[in-house]
Amino acid sequence: MKKKILAIIVLFIILLHPTVIFAEGFKDVEIFDPKQEKVVKVVKLNPKINNMVTEWIKNVDAIYGKSNPLTDDGYAVRVPLYPSVTVQNKNLNTVVNDVYIIVPKHETPFLMIFDNENRLLCYPFKGDINTLSKVLNFKLETGRSFSFLN
Repeated sequence: MKKKILAIIVLFIILLHPTVIFAEGFKDVEIFDPKQEKVVKVVKLNPKINNMVTEWIKNVDAIYGKSNPLTDDGYAVRVPLYPSVTVQNKNLNTVVNDVYIIVPKHETPFLMIFDNENRLLCYPFKGDINTLSKVLNFKLETGRSFSFLN
């Protein structure tokens, strides 16, 4: 009888003690169209995209000069980085979790990053937007021809 009561108490304790499991959700790259005001395509983050954008961030060497970086045309691509990237150079000193690649129709694309203090920082980057476009299987059009591989 004592064994049954002990077994019931142990089972009761096990049932009352919840087990919390933290699982890392899938990381999705989102392409937002400001004209439609919605995400027009979602792509699973893969190592090729992650590595490409990580290299762009690590090679930032200038600050974006426009006073108002937001535009009503083109696209905004949100790329979550996994794992987060620590960048320490003369223009950027922060841990980057998400990068927004702004691709205006008639101007040079640039990176938008929120730093540790939640400040918005914008940077031109050395990279090929056409390569990213191919990997995403989505035409990120710009109205002008640019050379990003300076």
